[in-house]
Amino acid sequence: MRWNLVDMLRGIAVLLVLFRHHPSGGVLGEVGWLGVDLFFVISGFLVSGLIFDEARATGRFMALRFLIRRAFKIQPSFLALIGITALAMWATDRQDPPLNYIAELLFFQNYHEGLWSHTWSLAVEEHFYLLVVGCTAALLRWRIKLTWRAFFISCVLGMFFFTTLRALTWTAHPFQVLTHFYPSHLRMDSLLAGVLLAGWHRHRPVSFSAFFHTGRSYLLLLAVLLFLPTVLLPFGSFWMYTIGLSTAYVGGMVLVGLAVERSTSMEHGSRDPLSKGLAWIGGISYNTYLWHLFVLLLVEMVTQRFGLQHGWVELAGFVALALLAGWLTTVLVERPALRIRNAVVPSWQRSITRIKREGGHGEGDPQ
Repeated sequence: MRWNLVDMLRGIAVLLVLFRHHPSGGVLGEVGWLGVDLFFVISGFLVSGLIFDEARATGRFMALRFLIRRAFKIQPSFLALIGITALAMWATDRQDPPLNYIAELLFFQNYHEGLWSHTWSLAVEEHFYLLVVGCTAALLRWRIKLTWRAFFISCVLGMFFFTTLRALTWTAHPFQVLTHFYPSHLRMDSLLAGVLLAGWHRHRPVSFSAFFHTGRSYLLLLAVLLFLPTVLLPFGSFWMYTIGLSTAYVGGMVLVGLAVERSTSMEHGSRDPLSKGLAWIGGISYNTYLWHLFVLLLVEMVTQRFGLQHGWVELAGFVALALLAGWLTTVLVERPALRIRNAVVPSWQRSITRIKREGGHGEGDPQ
């Protein structure tokens, strides 16, 4: 199922990142880094939701198939970026240490410098996928069934654990982005918040719907208030880095929950141009995020030649071209890769449908 308003949130998140990385981003640029945290919550919700659905419907979880399908989603566009980057460096006689390439390709660029400063977030997500997939496979293999209460407590304790690690890291070392902001073991709580939200949505749908349906305006105000600490406190300060990041992902949980509930209750997606535009941007957000710094470098080369750097003209051109690059790579790289994926490694839903058509029942197939 695709939630139109969740796509809108993804669109808002990637626009925040674009403004963050441009000198003329203004107020949106100051708070634009929150777009990544919003991405984390959304990703945790969507990815873990796929796992919950498969485990509940089939009684098992094909971990390898899941990881292969995620690789088809993530890797083609990412490898295209790394390949084009390598060619651009060769053409301009620039060199990066080989370990920077290895860090990108093996997804530890959030612990060692890679080729790009923004791909650290991909590493966090990849590490989190492996963690969640491993935990799910282990629970099913050992036939351990978590009650909703045990699941809730586990997620909350996990989020508290990561916040504690951030506090200890901040007190042990002077704040630096590479050592405090990028590492997976310090940022996974945002993704875990999305997992908790997905568990609530799948296992307690009635209370989920009732909570987010009642008092939507108050919940929206609550989300804004939860984001305020990260906006008002100095970036890198102790309280912003610990409590602020935590309240930010709780605010993200509220926004995603509202978007899911509202999308479910709407018969059709929103038809106003702004909503449709944001949802469209959300649909190409991954590729836009991947390519936006590459685009920014090219735009700055052109605008510097004409004396238009760091102004609104450059900002508008950068946003437009970043979205164009995101759309082109979505159409030319991601979608063909997904078609190949669906043919070679079909989803569990399609596998069940095929088995039923053949007149049999797979293991764990509901009868």
